[in-house]
Amino acid sequence: MRPAINAVRWWTGLCDQLDGWPTLGLMTLFVLARYSSFGDQVQTIYACLLAVAILLRQVLHEQVFWFTVLLAAALPVANNWWVPGGHTFLLLYWICAVFLSFFARDQRGMLAVSGRYLIGATFLFAALWKFISPEFLDGTAMRYFMSTTIPIGVTTQPVTGLTQDQLQHNIQTITSLLNQSSTLTVPLIRPPNIALTAEVFTRLTQVLEVALAVVFLAPLPRHRVVWRDLALILFFITAYSVLPVPSFAVLLACIGFASASSPVTRAFFVLAFFLWQLITLPFGS
Repeated sequence: MRPAINAVRWWTGLCDQLDGWPTLGLMTLFVLARYSSFGDQVQTIYACLLAVAILLRQVLHEQVFWFTVLLAAALPVANNWWVPGGHTFLLLYWICAVFLSFFARDQRGMLAVSGRYLIGATFLFAALWKFISPEFLDGTAMRYFMSTTIPIGVTTQPVTGLTQDQLQHNIQTITSLLNQSSTLTVPLIRPPNIALTAEVFTRLTQVLEVALAVVFLAPLPRHRVVWRDLALILFFITAYSVLPVPSFAVLLACIGFASASSPVTRAFFVLAFFLWQLITLPFGS
């Protein structure tokens, strides 16, 4: 036990020595460059912005630079708003918060508050969407994801009983169906355990997202603000262990780093930022 405690202390001390603003800026730019949804040309522009920030670290303290980053992030979204995933919009809002923080007297304080509300609003709307979607409420969506998609189809195999061959068969069946112009119904292989597993995961997801929305949006006494960090860490350890979504996980780690209330939780989000990218390498972005 002592080696683990010493390792935590060492990592916390190491992260505590980081210069917070440049670290946060580089994390934000890395997410932008790594998880772009707009093709190679736009991703190259984002990579150049990241390279400039690495080579000329002082630009991270310049409002003009972040206005350029904001434009680079906003224009592709405005031109193709129906293309990107949800993480792209959250990242755009976060970059906007970084830019607007230059107008505040307490820049880091404003970013912490902005991060808190962005995380809270993200989980609030995610929970609302799930509560008004019949396919999610009755477990249909989760059963489909568990039997036809990667990575959740892989990570839940020990509890669903779905074999790798059965998962590949289901994926090929769905892929073949999507390539046809007509609407058909195709049979999927679903072990008996998958219905109960999907039901449990559906309810746990709802509880976690509602809890996160409440703790991040509700005012808390100063001695309890760490609950927000702990709730987000719990989400990382549970939900993202089963359904690793690197684009969202890394972005939430970045925002969590900005809004963390203690050196220990801040160190966790730095670790999560790098660790989740390694864990999810086999699954892509």
